[in-house]
Amino acid sequence: MNYAILVDLNSMRLSYESFAKAISQIEGKIAYAKLYGYNNKRNSDFNNFIKTYGVEVALPVNNRKKVRVDIRQVIDSVIIACTHKNVDAFFIVCSELDSIAMINALKKLGKKVVMGIQSPSFVAEQCDSFVMLERSVTDEDEDKPKTVVSERETKNEFLPYTGIEGKSKVDEMKKIKDELSELIEEKRRQKSEIEMGQSVLQLDDLLKKYF
Repeated sequence: MNYAILVDLNSMRLSYESFAKAISQIEGKIAYAKLYGYNNKRNSDFNNFIKTYGVEVALPVNNRKKVRVDIRQVIDSVIIACTHKNVDAFFIVCSELDSIAMINALKKLGKKVVMGIQSPSFVAEQCDSFVMLERSVTDEDEDKPKTVVSERETKNEFLPYTGIEGKSKVDEMKKIKDELSELIEEKRRQKSEIEMGQSVLQLDDLLKKYF
């Protein structure tokens, strides 16, 4: 069985390792392949696959807010099904939302449809079969700073915001907290001294009045 491989890389930030494991599970040969949303920097791990199979690539588009599926992928799938007589089946990776029409069109044209998914869903059940894809780490996840929660923070102790970034932030906040604690204790001592002084004066007045 000859497959047309149509993969939207933007749909789930797919890594080549995950992709390679998926296509190893389908029985057949790759007759055609195209990658949508290809970025040379982010998807460089696909380059050997591209060279080996003469894969076509389509650059990312920025106007996909309302429709999550890449319309180029939909159009290409129908054209290939109608013009490539040697293609018997399709392996598709795309956003499952809005993809039902493409799946149904291919099945009406007599093509087998296998979908790469990350979790079972109603849309996947409309295909002839599906292959589970391993979840890949996204660029956004890699760019996020690693958050280290200190023992002090886990105790929910008060640490004021200082605007200081980096490793010195916690040390600086601890310093400020200690200074605040000293000020508060000083105020308490002053208050106690004032109250004690007032009590002594009151006692002295009473002694003078009655003795």
